[in-house]
Amino acid sequence: MDGNLVQHYLHPSPVSPAKVACTDGRRSITYAELVDRSSRLATLLAQYGVRRQDRVAVCLRRSIDFLPAILGILKADAVYVPFDPKSPPERWRKIVADCEPTALLCDSQTILPLAAAVKASIPRIFLAPRCELPLAGAEAAAAIEDLLASPVRPSTYSNGPDDLAYVLYTSGSTGTPKGVMITHRNICNYIDWAVEYFAINNEDRILGTAPFHFDMSTFDLWCPIKAGATLCLADNTLTLFPEKLLGFMESERVTIWKGISSLLFYMERAGVIAPGRIPAMSRVLFGGDALPARTLVRWMEAFPDKSFYNVYGPTEATGISLCYPVKSVPQDPGERIPIGHPCKGMKAALLDENLFPVPNGTVGELCLAGPGLGAGYLNDAERTARAFFTVRPAGVPAETWYHTGDLGFRRGDGNVEFIGRKDQQVKIMGYRIELGEIEQALRAIDGIREAAVVTAHRGGIEELVAFIEGKGGTDHAFILARLRDRLPGYMMPRRLLPLADLPRCGRGKINRAALRELAMESKHADG
Repeated sequence: MDGNLVQHYLHPSPVSPAKVACTDGRRSITYAELVDRSSRLATLLAQYGVRRQDRVAVCLRRSIDFLPAILGILKADAVYVPFDPKSPPERWRKIVADCEPTALLCDSQTILPLAAAVKASIPRIFLAPRCELPLAGAEAAAAIEDLLASPVRPSTYSNGPDDLAYVLYTSGSTGTPKGVMITHRNICNYIDWAVEYFAINNEDRILGTAPFHFDMSTFDLWCPIKAGATLCLADNTLTLFPEKLLGFMESERVTIWKGISSLLFYMERAGVIAPGRIPAMSRVLFGGDALPARTLVRWMEAFPDKSFYNVYGPTEATGISLCYPVKSVPQDPGERIPIGHPCKGMKAALLDENLFPVPNGTVGELCLAGPGLGAGYLNDAERTARAFFTVRPAGVPAETWYHTGDLGFRRGDGNVEFIGRKDQQVKIMGYRIELGEIEQALRAIDGIREAAVVTAHRGGIEELVAFIEGKGGTDHAFILARLRDRLPGYMMPRRLLPLADLPRCGRGKINRAALRELAMESKHADG
């Protein structure tokens, strides 16, 4: 692949300019409007000092405006950094301090919180009409009127395949979010494969449910552009109401969906899936966490005409690294669904502590290599060196591999099965979470001496449970309020359980196995 994403996918555009590129069921944007608006934004960003490989933060509500925003940033030869609009300002400050954006893209709901969290010297481009600009946000550099009045600069792009396209921040074990660097080459390798493998074409309508700051959204955003398809963007609230989400799929005639496994679980548990529903849907991809086989059985029995795929891939490897097409309904509701074989160009190895391959059927750490592997962590060479390692076999070029921290084994048929994590990193609702970051936030609260967070199953799903050691009578409401100041909602513990002393092993380490047993036994107190 030569050049960058814009050259690779938009010049020439694969479809008619009048075709709808993105819709949310209320508003739509055509490919012609997408190209025009993103080009004008690129010109505006250049006027405000954005240069090649500068970072531009994007903090927008979930809307069709996100697609021209990221394309405009890339057309300016810059790097987009998606923020979670629901994160507390303290988390924004940490991310801004690390990525040092040259500009911010915001809207009427995010401009005021950003103004409180970010230096006023960073230009803000307000992607809404000027009349919606809050009085306190008057320092915004430009509004939508300025954007639409901007000229379209000539199409000259300097970024190459190995330049950064985006930086995505995930949970960090030290309490500081870590920025995963993904290049143009990484995305093109992934999306080119996905469009071919899943036979996506310009007649497809792709459902988007993943948050934009979450790596699963890379599929949602870029597959439509590559194939000339339409992105059907589901509002955040729809994922909370299974019947409404299913109705949206039907009204928008969605044909393909890459969803979080836990969302499929909730939809099945709510009883909304039934034969005859979502007739246009032909392909369902699920991943992010393990889907119980009994849930998959019910989906496949309700929809025998649809194809199902279990997909796996960490943020550091851009998107899908392994894929398992489910050919038949699982026979045992308790079995594990394999994560399959590596995708085109990717390699997967199961290694022991000395980085030697383990025999088939033996559990090892899953390590990945290939063109989907990102460039490491922004401003963190030490963490990058721990997570990535280089293999130099005799007579062939050196190869970089990534420690996923996931455990699995290879079956006799060559398919890999995921077993669990080797460290304190977990996945809840598809979000990858470092338990240490939650513990760090808890220890910063007055009255808490020590804290430990574990996961426990309740009602068939996994939830976060926090154990706290501190002064007697510590107010749970106070603790939860302080946590909400520091953590996004998906990292909030579902339960807070006080202990006089946390159980410890012989060497003084916290006994997490004992805590998990306590979490399973105790009554829940919603957080």
